Amino acid sequence: MGSRGSFVDVDKGDFSFKVDGQHYKSVGALSSNPNVKVIIQDSSNVKAPEFSHSPNRIYAIVKDGILKHLAFYDINHAQDVAIDLRHSHRGVQPHRHVRMNHSKKEPGVPPTEDELKLIEQIKKEFHLK
Repeated sequence: MGSRGSFVDVDKGDFSFKVDGQHYKSVGALSSNPNVKVIIQDSSNVKAPEFSHSPNRIYAIVKDGILKHLAFYDINHAQDVAIDLRHSHRGVQPHRHVRMNHSKKEPGVPPTEDELKLIEQIKKEFHLK
Protein backbone atom coordinates (compact mmCIF):
# COMPACT_ATOMS: atom_id res chain seq x y z
CA MET A 1 0.00 0.00 0.00
CA GLY A 2 1.20 3.53 -0.69
CA SER A 3 1.50 6.62 1.38
CA ARG A 4 1.74 10.38 1.52
CA GLY A 5 2.76 11.08 -2.04
CA SER A 6 4.44 7.72 -2.58
CA PHE A 7 2.41 6.99 -5.70
CA VAL A 8 4.24 7.97 -8.87
CA ASP A 9 1.47 10.07 -10.48
CA VAL A 10 -2.09 9.80 -9.18
CA ASP A 11 -3.37 12.38 -11.69
CA LYS A 12 -2.29 10.13 -14.55
CA GLY A 13 -3.51 6.94 -12.85
CA ASP A 14 0.01 5.65 -12.08
CA PHE A 15 -0.41 4.01 -8.67
CA SER A 16 2.99 2.35 -8.69
CA PHE A 17 5.07 3.24 -5.64
CA LYS A 18 7.93 5.72 -5.49
CA VAL A 19 11.19 4.35 -4.18
CA ASP A 20 11.62 5.17 -0.47
CA GLY A 21 8.03 6.38 -0.08
CA GLN A 22 6.26 5.72 3.22
CA HIS A 23 4.38 2.44 3.13
CA TYR A 24 1.48 1.03 5.11
CA LYS A 25 0.33 -2.49 5.81
CA SER A 26 -3.37 -3.39 5.85
CA VAL A 27 -4.51 -5.43 8.85
CA GLY A 28 -8.11 -5.83 7.72
CA ALA A 29 -11.40 -4.23 6.84
CA LEU A 30 -14.35 -3.35 9.01
CA SER A 31 -16.81 -6.25 8.91
CA SER A 32 -19.84 -3.98 8.44
CA ASN A 33 -18.14 -1.82 5.79
CA PRO A 34 -15.32 -3.39 3.73
CA ASN A 35 -14.49 0.07 2.33
CA VAL A 36 -13.02 0.95 5.78
CA LYS A 37 -9.47 -0.41 5.86
CA VAL A 38 -7.35 -0.52 9.01
CA ILE A 39 -3.70 0.14 8.23
CA ILE A 40 -0.41 0.35 10.12
CA GLN A 41 2.55 2.52 9.23
CA ASP A 42 5.87 1.10 10.39
CA SER A 43 7.85 4.36 10.60
CA SER A 44 8.03 6.76 13.52
CA ASN A 45 5.88 9.53 11.99
CA VAL A 46 2.29 8.40 11.62
CA LYS A 47 0.32 10.39 9.07
CA ALA A 48 -2.62 9.54 6.89
CA PRO A 49 -1.88 8.85 3.23
CA GLU A 50 -2.54 11.83 0.97
CA PHE A 51 -4.01 9.56 -1.70
CA SER A 52 -5.82 6.24 -1.78
CA HIS A 53 -5.50 3.61 -4.47
CA SER A 54 -9.29 3.22 -4.25
CA PRO A 55 -11.73 6.12 -4.59
CA ASN A 56 -14.09 6.81 -1.68
CA ARG A 57 -11.93 4.74 0.70
CA ILE A 58 -11.72 5.26 4.46
CA TYR A 59 -8.46 4.41 6.23
CA ALA A 60 -8.07 3.95 9.97
CA ILE A 61 -4.39 4.52 10.76
CA VAL A 62 -2.96 2.61 13.74
CA LYS A 63 0.35 2.91 15.60
CA ASP A 64 1.26 0.65 18.55
CA GLY A 65 -2.32 -0.54 19.03
CA ILE A 66 -3.70 3.01 19.14
CA LEU A 67 -6.09 4.45 16.55
CA LYS A 68 -4.38 7.71 15.53
CA HIS A 69 -6.25 9.01 12.48
CA LEU A 70 -9.25 8.36 10.34
CA ALA A 71 -8.95 9.53 6.73
CA PHE A 72 -11.73 9.78 4.15
CA TYR A 73 -10.97 9.94 0.41
CA ASP A 74 -12.98 11.33 -2.48
CA ILE A 75 -13.76 9.95 -5.92
CA ASN A 76 -10.42 11.36 -7.19
CA HIS A 77 -8.42 9.35 -4.59
CA ALA A 78 -7.49 12.53 -2.65
CA GLN A 79 -7.86 12.91 1.09
CA ASP A 80 -11.11 14.75 1.75
CA VAL A 81 -11.49 14.65 5.56
CA ALA A 82 -8.96 13.68 8.23
CA ILE A 83 -9.80 13.11 11.87
CA ASP A 84 -6.96 13.34 14.39
CA LEU A 85 -7.71 11.41 17.56
CA ARG A 86 -4.61 11.70 19.74
CA HIS A 87 -3.90 15.43 19.92
CA SER A 88 -5.97 18.59 20.16
CA HIS A 89 -6.39 21.43 17.69
CA ARG A 90 -7.23 24.72 19.34
CA GLY A 91 -8.62 22.84 22.33
CA VAL A 92 -10.69 20.29 20.39
CA GLN A 93 -9.83 16.57 20.62
CA PRO A 94 -10.60 14.62 18.52
CA HIS A 95 -10.86 17.09 15.66
CA ARG A 96 -11.33 17.06 11.91
CA HIS A 97 -9.62 18.75 8.98
CA VAL A 98 -11.10 19.19 5.51
CA ARG A 99 -9.05 18.95 2.32
CA MET A 100 -5.68 18.68 4.10
CA ASN A 101 -6.17 22.10 5.72
CA HIS A 102 -4.13 21.85 8.91
CA SER A 103 -3.74 25.58 9.47
CA LYS A 104 -3.14 26.44 13.10
CA LYS A 105 -5.32 29.53 12.59
CA GLU A 106 -8.43 27.50 11.79
CA PRO A 107 -10.75 26.62 14.68
CA GLY A 108 -10.88 23.08 16.02
CA VAL A 109 -13.88 21.23 14.59
CA PRO A 110 -15.17 18.10 16.33
CA PRO A 111 -16.10 14.97 14.34
CA THR A 112 -19.72 14.40 13.40
CA GLU A 113 -21.87 11.92 15.35
CA ASP A 114 -21.59 9.41 12.48
CA GLU A 115 -17.79 9.78 12.46
CA LEU A 116 -17.66 9.23 16.24
CA LYS A 117 -19.77 6.07 15.87
CA LEU A 118 -17.44 4.80 13.15
CA ILE A 119 -14.39 5.48 15.35
CA GLU A 120 -15.89 3.48 18.22
CA GLN A 121 -16.86 0.64 15.88
CA ILE A 122 -13.29 0.41 14.54
CA LYS A 123 -11.77 0.52 18.04
CA LYS A 124 -14.09 -2.22 19.26
CA GLU A 125 -13.70 -4.57 16.31
CA PHE A 126 -9.90 -4.25 16.12
CA HIS A 127 -9.32 -4.00 19.91
CA LEU A 128 -7.68 -0.57 19.69
CA LYS A 129 -7.17 2.19 22.23
